[in-house]
Amino acid sequence: MNLLATLLIILSGIIIFFYYRFTNPPIKNSLKFILGILRFLFFAIVILLIFNPTLHFPSSKKVPPTTIILVDSSASMLQPLNSDESKSHAATRWEKELNAYLNEQNILNDRISFSNGLQQDSTTTDIFLALRELHEDSKYANISDVILISDGLQHNNNSYPYIDELQFPVFPVLLGEDVEMIDVSLDEVRVNNPVYLNTETEISCRISGLPDEIPFTLSIHDENDRLLEKKVIAKNDNQRQFSLSFTPSILGYQKLFAEVQLQDEEEYTLDNNRREFLVSVVKDKAQFTLITSSLNWDISFIHRVLMKNERFETSLLEQRKEGYFQDNELASPFKKLAETDVLILHNPDRFNFDKATFQAIENFVSRGGNILYLGKIDPELSSILPLQTTRFRETVQTTIIPTAAMGNYQTFLVNSDEDLASFWNALPPITTYFYERKPQTEVIAQADILSENPVIAFSSYLQGHVLQWSGYDFFRWKMWEKSDEPWFDNFIINIAQWLLNADISQRFLCSSDEMNYLEGESIEFSAYVFDEKMNLVNGQDIKLKISIDDSLIIEKFFIEKDNSYIAHVKDLKAGKYTYSAKTTLGRNIYKDEGEILIEKLTLEQSTHGIQKAYLQYIASKTKGDMLISPEDFEKVLNVQREFKIIKKFRNIELWKKWYLAVIALLLIATELFLRKKKGLL
Repeated sequence: MNLLATLLIILSGIIIFFYYRFTNPPIKNSLKFILGILRFLFFAIVILLIFNPTLHFPSSKKVPPTTIILVDSSASMLQPLNSDESKSHAATRWEKELNAYLNEQNILNDRISFSNGLQQDSTTTDIFLALRELHEDSKYANISDVILISDGLQHNNNSYPYIDELQFPVFPVLLGEDVEMIDVSLDEVRVNNPVYLNTETEISCRISGLPDEIPFTLSIHDENDRLLEKKVIAKNDNQRQFSLSFTPSILGYQKLFAEVQLQDEEEYTLDNNRREFLVSVVKDKAQFTLITSSLNWDISFIHRVLMKNERFETSLLEQRKEGYFQDNELASPFKKLAETDVLILHNPDRFNFDKATFQAIENFVSRGGNILYLGKIDPELSSILPLQTTRFRETVQTTIIPTAAMGNYQTFLVNSDEDLASFWNALPPITTYFYERKPQTEVIAQADILSENPVIAFSSYLQGHVLQWSGYDFFRWKMWEKSDEPWFDNFIINIAQWLLNADISQRFLCSSDEMNYLEGESIEFSAYVFDEKMNLVNGQDIKLKISIDDSLIIEKFFIEKDNSYIAHVKDLKAGKYTYSAKTTLGRNIYKDEGEILIEKLTLEQSTHGIQKAYLQYIASKTKGDMLISPEDFEKVLNVQREFKIIKKFRNIELWKKWYLAVIALLLIATELFLRKKKGLL
């Protein structure tokens, strides 16, 4: 209570005493006393509310010294410290040992966690702010010392001066030696497509970042299951290429994943341990059925080439007067189709199939079968062919020239040392018909005449595909080749392997180097375009689009590099993005798509290891010391520990007590009522 309020209250009491000493009319002394008390209390309350609205009541408390164990709870503590444990596990181990030691020494201690100061914001670390807030916290009035358990990562460059305000020593704990962690990357997966069904094939993987003599697992997955796993130990001869023997069991194109995983070691990240690749699986003993309406040199040379290949089973059906024969025995084309993988139809004249056989051929290609058609168009099969007849019934002998579409098919790139057009135009002339292409047909080669009528054409029919050669005398190409350069044989084998692919639409693969990224990280997209034989295609325009919530964010083209196409994207904000890549190969449009996740980059994710220099700086500035092993715990015994007398004040804020005003009014009202009753008013 301040002096003025006290003097006024005393003065009011003296005045009230003399005021009620003599009254008219006279009243009893007891009533004088009651009226005086009522008037005195009224004035006392009013004076207090006006001149001393807060009452202060001092007290003192004896506070024992306390050791604070300050434990870092930021996200960086979840990082691995070494191959055996994480930073947080090491912190827990140190904390248990410290608790046991301090309790044994009868030292009062308390545990406090921190990250961004004493706030539980795990995205950043501010050790200096935490120490300052601890110093200013009235809850801990007598801190003798602080034992700091942290990795020393400090992410606020403006809080260093706070350390000068501290009045207690800090003993940082060195969690352990900072060991450089392993980061293995699966850089490339190679496979020689096509691969054969139920036949062992080699998949080659290039891996970087592997320490010597470290065991790891190399595995192959599809989208649902692990197909193959192999345990490998990296040798100390800088070996970086590793292979797996894979036996495919499903025909067609498959998108697979290769993955590398260390067995006994931890890594900083597993994001680059996995990579996609594409395989084309064909039959080991694929069945080729050749049907000719009239045997000639064209079909004979093709048959001979296919017969030489041990991967193919080849049957030749020849039309005679009595029907179709295979090896001089009567055969049914209709029944042969049931076991055929690729059908080669050669028609110098007319097939004369029955209705059921024509329907079976159409069903064969509709369900995904592929056909090579040579010669004259049979009217019964015209619906499935890429070309159609015109009013011109004549033939013409001519050389052929490639179209722009030929460059999309490695099958026709027969001599890399010579210009494509020069090579094909130099071939002996063949005899061709005046056919024209249908809509959606891709013309690969055309006659070198004014009409430029198509000679080699390709198209799809429902699920299947048809390659048509319009004309005859193709055997001249075989006769033209050099004996030491069997170009024609290789050309026929290439076409056979092309037609074995069950689905030519899946020839494009696009993927990101990782699935998850942090803000600011550069994202690398790679794309691969395969031709009909699963060879890489160069010179393609591939467009990449990146969207979020159906809104287009980025649109750019890939750059061709090292037999693949590369695109780099950066500065994407946090969020879930979809990407799509598209290219055109001939008349076909290929597209692949996927998703990537961009996470908000925190300082905790961008830094690693133990910042020993920061911890030593804190210890030296506060006159503490480093705790490197449990033997160093005795250093904390040198700290002076004394009880501290803490003076406290209890404050009563009268102005907040609304009922005091009510009491004052009741007091004065009661006094006035009694005075009126006794005739004093």
